[in-house]
Amino acid sequence: MKKRVLSAVLALSLGATLLACGAKTEGNAGDASAKAEEGKSEAAAGEEKAKGSGETLTVLYMSGVYADAAKSMVDEFEEKTGAKVEVIDMPYTELHQKMLLDFTSGAGTYDVIDVASQWDGEFAPYLTDLQPYMEKDGVKAEDFIDNVIANSGKWQDKYIGIPNASTPQLFAYRTDIFPNGLPDTWEEYREELKKVTKKDEGFYGASISGITGQLGGVFDYVLWSNGGAWADEDWKVTIDSPETRKALEHLNALQESLDPNWLNWGTDQSIQAFLNGDAAVCETWPTLGLVQDADNPEKSKVVGKWALSVIPKEKTGITLLSAWDCAIPEGSKNKDLAWEWIKMYTSLDKQKEFYDNHGILSPRKAFWEEDGIKGTYMDTVREALDTANMWWRVAASTQVDTSFNTLISAYLSGQSDLDTTVKEMKAAVEEALQQAPPEEGTKNYNH
Repeated sequence: MKKRVLSAVLALSLGATLLACGAKTEGNAGDASAKAEEGKSEAAAGEEKAKGSGETLTVLYMSGVYADAAKSMVDEFEEKTGAKVEVIDMPYTELHQKMLLDFTSGAGTYDVIDVASQWDGEFAPYLTDLQPYMEKDGVKAEDFIDNVIANSGKWQDKYIGIPNASTPQLFAYRTDIFPNGLPDTWEEYREELKKVTKKDEGFYGASISGITGQLGGVFDYVLWSNGGAWADEDWKVTIDSPETRKALEHLNALQESLDPNWLNWGTDQSIQAFLNGDAAVCETWPTLGLVQDADNPEKSKVVGKWALSVIPKEKTGITLLSAWDCAIPEGSKNKDLAWEWIKMYTSLDKQKEFYDNHGILSPRKAFWEEDGIKGTYMDTVREALDTANMWWRVAASTQVDTSFNTLISAYLSGQSDLDTTVKEMKAAVEEALQQAPPEEGTKNYNH
């Protein structure tokens, strides 16, 4: 069993020293200098506002907390720049197609888009190289978690987006049921969940989102943890493997400890089951409502009785990464203004504000050193971000994931057997790579 230490308090003490000027003439000079600098700042602000006056900036985000955060920033940005901002939001299931259609049609509808990192490689030809903007304003890649920026915003040695959110798939668990933490292997994990499941009382070992769009990711982190992959470094398909079979068999056996309706559950339902006290473990994106509500007695029955854990290690322990980066389409007619929006949205101050108000986790290293973050359950989240993985980030990736969701669901619902499922998964990967082959020279780092 893993013993987790999930509570600590960091104290920060700040000291200030006031220096007085010894001569009247020096004091007058200092006052004049300060006024001059203030005048320059006001002039710069006025110039910045003049550049944006009369312009309309159109930004596109996924519906939910990311769009809500964008809307909360509109008034401040408009006041600062003199521009008008229109925030458009769409559900995840529509976002990819809407963005791609805008790119390929040349419509140029959006000035800023928030890109799910698995789309980076596919969208890269349509996005602006942000390196010149970063150098101009001192935005440094090293300020972001290395693994996150490598998986989000950076593509083929170019920065096409600035990371604005990052979340690893983790397990929330009941500390009164598992006081020593969760087991280290998938087999031990299944056995422990079976022991605590009480179907006649409506209590299950785990709650998982098995709906299309989520199930493929659940399979992925079990596959990766077991050392499996979709393909090798050179895109040779490797999905027909013992690791794939082991991952599928794990999910099938795990169903003994899951609500019978789990394949129809979205993230909201799986998290709510845990908060209602109906599951001992929740395999989830922790910041999509769980960590915000788990200690709220009006919304949770597990107050003070929960913690976060990384997934069972098995061979690698690699989990799934959800990451988003703000980008500027090449078709934008307001690129400089779009960059100002991205700078503000991804700044450390805004990232802290977005966490406080919307539960969004920042990819900035400094965020994780903040008082109230470091030394809490958030250390487990930070640990997972150093190794969490993403899909291929090429065009074929989306097609593969869509196919996997359908094929795995059919297997788990008894509509297909194991051998047939694996055979069809292999065919799905091969077809996707044939229809959308990776750009020459691109290596598959996710293997």
